[in-house]
Amino acid sequence: MVPLDGLGIIPERDAGSPPILDIRHLCVDFGGLRAVDDFTLLIGKTEIAGLIGPNGAGKTTVFNLLTNVYKPTQGKILLNGQDTRGKSMHELNRLGIARTFQNIRLFSGMTVEDNVKVGMSHGYTDGVFTDMFRLPGWWRTERRQHVRALELLDLFNLTDKADALAGNLPYGDQRRLEIVRALASEPKLLLLDEPAAGMNPSETHELMDNIRMLRDRFNIAINIAIMLIEHDMNLVMGICEGIAVLNYGKIIAKGTPKEIQSNPVVIEAYLGEEASHA
Repeated sequence: MVPLDGLGIIPERDAGSPPILDIRHLCVDFGGLRAVDDFTLLIGKTEIAGLIGPNGAGKTTVFNLLTNVYKPTQGKILLNGQDTRGKSMHELNRLGIARTFQNIRLFSGMTVEDNVKVGMSHGYTDGVFTDMFRLPGWWRTERRQHVRALELLDLFNLTDKADALAGNLPYGDQRRLEIVRALASEPKLLLLDEPAAGMNPSETHELMDNIRMLRDRFNIAINIAIMLIEHDMNLVMGICEGIAVLNYGKIIAKGTPKEIQSNPVVIEAYLGEEASHA
C-alpha cells in the first residue's frame, strides 16, 4: 500500500491510475444528528477495501450515501472521476457501482439464472418492439445472457443450481448468488454489506476464496474494486488490503490490516481483546 495525495493509501499496483472511488469530507445529518462526519477515503481501481466499526457507527449509512439512497449534507463523491451528485441509483449502476445488502434481496420465486439475468438487463436492450414480439434480436440477447449468466455462476460454483428457485438455495448459496447478480452489471466498484452475515465458518472461508478470486481472475475481463462492511474480523483481516475504521460517524483510523490490528485507538473503540488474538 502506498500513500496518494495525502488523503489515503491504495495498492501500489493501482498507483498509476486515479482511484475508482474518491470521497472528500462527506457528511450527512438526520434531524440534527450528524450520522457521518468528514468522511474522506480513496479506493484503488483493483483494491479490496474494508470498512469496519461497531454497530451503529454509520457503515451502512456510508454505503447508502455512495449509492444515493441518502443525499449528503456536504462533501463530494467521485466514482471513476465522475461526480455522483444528483445521479439516480440506476444511473450510478450504469456508471459502474453495484451493491449487496445486509438482508438478502433475491427474487425467491425466480430461478437462480433469472436472478442473474435481472442484474445484467441494463446491458441488453433491443427495444420494446423486439422484446414484445420476440424477434430474432430478442433470441440472440437471450442466448448471450444465458451464456454470461452461466459464466458468472461458475465463478461461485453455482452452475449446477441455475434452474433451481433462488428461495430454495441454502443460506450461503443465496449470499453468493446476491454477489453474482451484482457482478452481472459489470461494476467497477462492488459494495458488499456484511456478505458473511449468518454464514458458518466453512461458508465464510469459501466466501473469502471467492472474493480473492474476483480480484485475481475477474480482473482479467474487467478491473473491479471491492469495498466491504463486515464484522467477521478473520475475513476482513484475511482479504482486505486497506481498512478504514468508523466510530460515531467519523473515521478514527486507516491502514493495512497489520496497522489496524495494532492501533490502540481501534483496539479501544472496536476490536477490544480480539485484536490481540487476530
